[in-house]
Amino acid sequence: MTDSYSRKIQLAKKFENGVYFTCEMCGSCCRGFKDGEVYLYEDDIKMLAKHLKIKSTLGLKKFAKKYLKVIDDSFFWKEPGAERGKTYKFKSLGFKFTGDDEHCDFLKENECTIYKARPFQCRAFPIGWNMLINNVSNFNDYSKKCPALQNSLDNKGKLYSREEIIKWANEEYEMEKNYFFEMRRNDFNIFKVYPFLSKDMLHE
Repeated sequence: MTDSYSRKIQLAKKFENGVYFTCEMCGSCCRGFKDGEVYLYEDDIKMLAKHLKIKSTLGLKKFAKKYLKVIDDSFFWKEPGAERGKTYKFKSLGFKFTGDDEHCDFLKENECTIYKARPFQCRAFPIGWNMLINNVSNFNDYSKKCPALQNSLDNKGKLYSREEIIKWANEEYEMEKNYFFEMRRNDFNIFKVYPFLSKDMLHE
């Protein structure tokens, strides 16, 4: 990977020396409340398919129809040597949420039933989320419903070093960037990237 294709991860001043975080198993981050989406990428889908013993295209179609949705996404990219970049808008995959509390279908009694195969975004929370580690205001907003994040703000919990945070955040960025490149190669047509999706998922 050349420097032209990399991005320097920015940390909020508060997190320059690390982030404290120990999950309290409250399940809040597995509930939507219109706060955002759980994005899924190719590696996530492969891991879930293996964990759930999905071995056929038909099985993937059924899985996608039941558990996934097509969501709006965007990515800022500046070509190496270009003066200005551009924000591209396209479609991505995410988990569906269920019920009035918008909970993940894989959440049962506040426990993740696919824990060993949970998507990167779930595994990386919160230290790999660029939107949290570079913006204390966002971190504060998310802490209002997450006791573990409230503890983080008081420097309570397991300490993740600056190097660990950068590593996770870089991995998140690389996944997003690689997906953007794949979409761009396929004319931003998500059905070319994920042929197991049903066309009607665009309108659900």
